[in-house]
Amino acid sequence: MHASAGIQRVIALCYIMVWAWHEHLMHSETVRRQPQRRLVLLIDEVEAHLHPHWQRVIVPGLMEAIQELSSALTPQIHLATHSPMVMASAEPLFDEETDDLHHLKLVGKNVVLEKLPFIRRGTADRWLMSDVFELPLARSVEAERAIKDAKALQELDSDEVDPEVVAEVHERLVKYLASDDTFWPRWTFFAEKHGVEQ
Repeated sequence: MHASAGIQRVIALCYIMVWAWHEHLMHSETVRRQPQRRLVLLIDEVEAHLHPHWQRVIVPGLMEAIQELSSALTPQIHLATHSPMVMASAEPLFDEETDDLHHLKLVGKNVVLEKLPFIRRGTADRWLMSDVFELPLARSVEAERAIKDAKALQELDSDEVDPEVVAEVHERLVKYLASDDTFWPRWTFFAEKHGVEQ
């Protein structure tokens, strides 16, 4: 098959769901029983091997596919993810009355299931910096360190600031941040005040 690993996985998942449901319907007819109306689906790393575009549509697509199987079907879906795109895609679907968000945390040698409030964050980078993913910044490690050092300088009294340190931090910011990064307005005036020429 000429498709990426992620797309092959999506196709296989859809096929298995449809096959399992139709097998269940046929078996129910054979034993003369009403088909079950509950479906439990567990998927680990739902975003595995998927391009961000597909990460954004996989959960809505799964929900739609399950409803297409039978309008009477009551699904219970458990998804594990490390993708902020998947979390952002769940925002329009999340129902506080029926859905839950949990965080698996390692505490000592035990895994703890912690329930979190589902807060709509809007963008993937805001999900990255939420209590779900716990990243301080949605940037490279080097950029994060440079910004941390820059903020520490800005918190000092003016007479405690070493212009050479300001210049060194500025060089790192130039190296690691985009030219239109939102941190520049905060930094530029401070750097110029301490001898850095723009």
